[in-house]
Amino acid sequence: MAEAAEGVETRVITYSGRDSDTMPPVWAAKNATHGVVIGACIVSAATATEVGASGVKRAPWANAPFIPGALGDYMKAQFDFFDNPAIAADKRPIMAGLNYFLTHEARGGGGTKLLGEKKDVKVWLGWLERRAHGDLEAIETPIGFIPRYADLKMLFESIIDKAYPTDLYDRQFSLYIDNILARNDLQTVAYAKEEHIPQLLFDVLREQRDGLIDLKTKYGPIVTPEQLMEG
Repeated sequence: MAEAAEGVETRVITYSGRDSDTMPPVWAAKNATHGVVIGACIVSAATATEVGASGVKRAPWANAPFIPGALGDYMKAQFDFFDNPAIAADKRPIMAGLNYFLTHEARGGGGTKLLGEKKDVKVWLGWLERRAHGDLEAIETPIGFIPRYADLKMLFESIIDKAYPTDLYDRQFSLYIDNILARNDLQTVAYAKEEHIPQLLFDVLREQRDGLIDLKTKYGPIVTPEQLMEG
């Protein structure tokens, strides 16, 4: 049968956008509430759906043009659904952000080429799958969980037969605090202008902002995965 009558279990939900200079290639939410906020804060270049818009980073909610109703109601429905206690703890999906579009320029290099390849997404999804099944540990950050180098090195080799050097890992997964704070502030200001946005969104954004500022105070504006593992 092509379809299961009892439904199909969903273990991973991803949100992605075109973000050349801020977020890492993959990061997983700490819980369902933070997962909804990942979706709410994805930014991307304008699409053809938005007549007259071109190449701008948009806020709030990258798929706002596709929402048939009030944004606040839509977001509340997201929080209510994913936080529903009827979903067993061991059945809750991993919710995560994906960003295929980091550039060399944004990480101290030259040129606007991608920092990696689009086929690398197979590795990011492979990591999320293993996280969903509890097979891999991760590094906790204010924005969520990011992969450990040893795990990605193994997955790059086994999934796409590709070497994954440590310097590329450091560039992709170091937190550029000022960029993330600017993104956080952008979302906070934009959503404050909307009606009936759930307070949960602002609570999570504030929690993340406070954590990022603490990291910057301790380590400076660029925080490496090694520093994050130090706690």
